[in-house]
Amino acid sequence: MADLFSAGGKRVRPALVLLTARMGQYDLERLTPAAMAVELVHAATLVHDDVIDRSPTRRGRPSVAAALGDEPAIVVGDYYFAKAYEQAARSKSPEVVAILANAVMHICAGEVRQQKIRHRYSTGIDEYMRRIEAKTATLLAACCDIGALLGELPDEKRDAVREYGRLLGLAFQIADDVLDYVSSEEETGKPSGHDLAEGFATLPLMLAMQDPMLAASMSHVLADGRALTIEEAGRVAARVRASDAPRIAIERARVLASEAVTNLDGLGPHKDALVALADYVVSRKA
Repeated sequence: MADLFSAGGKRVRPALVLLTARMGQYDLERLTPAAMAVELVHAATLVHDDVIDRSPTRRGRPSVAAALGDEPAIVVGDYYFAKAYEQAARSKSPEVVAILANAVMHICAGEVRQQKIRHRYSTGIDEYMRRIEAKTATLLAACCDIGALLGELPDEKRDAVREYGRLLGLAFQIADDVLDYVSSEEETGKPSGHDLAEGFATLPLMLAMQDPMLAASMSHVLADGRALTIEEAGRVAARVRASDAPRIAIERARVLASEAVTNLDGLGPHKDALVALADYVVSRKA
């Protein structure tokens, strides 16, 4: 576990638990294990994702699957999930465990959905939004919900911060998908166009393909059902990067982040860090 966590990461998910609870009753004895639980769930999904996608690296280091093999990596991921539920139980709230379990079920359903459309580059934006809702937004919404629950916020405020987390998650994932095209391997810990090489169309590619000339020039490479080589993925990524698609995509992320912040109206001065976080997720470089 030390290897994965020492590799870094933004720790956005546990931060959301703590920052949300600050708007109510801030009891660290209950909040700390809950914050640890959501980060452990996130770590577990990353370990299993790397097995599914056969990713050689994670955050610039060999993935658990690459270092130990697929079978041990699956067991490590399972251990993280078990550890997460153990920590969640230490929050002394059965509802925290239920929220986390429900989020994991949605994440798993989203992963199954994603695998069904692998190498289907003609996938539409609506399908993409449903996919990132399950993949990312569900867990961020759960983090806010857990913080609000343990902070004993009233129902209407709890609903508001949960929606903040959902919209923040959508913005976060779109920004992440833009970085996959525009950032260097040194910045993100993975090569440019990594998602495309894995067979997944994301928003920057979808927007770029709305240009008829660009779509026509890449149609033979991006035929549904066809796996791309690393070199082909790199060439397509370069074409997308040179288009307006990354800029348009990040603008969509900014709109979602702004909508997330509107849900914090009337929640008092402790919302400032959450407002800043919404700006950070769409302006970060890695």
